[in-house]
Amino acid sequence: MKTSHILIGCVAAAILGDAFLLGNNRRGEDEWETYRDTHGCKPLSATDKSNRAGYICDDGEVRYRWRQMR
Repeated sequence: MKTSHILIGCVAAAILGDAFLLGNNRRGEDEWETYRDTHGCKPLSATDKSNRAGYICDDGEVRYRWRQMR
């Protein structure tokens, strides 16, 4: 096998991996929207449109969506 074939295979695998991850990135969003609505969660503050501020809920706890966690 040539090195170029291996490189093309790696690039193809990376593209397929990205497509898979992007296709499944909405998992958990419906649960979050339901939780947010039932617990009265409100955004803490808007930060440079990066959406990292989190939400404060009726119980006084600050909650973060799974994509906001570090």
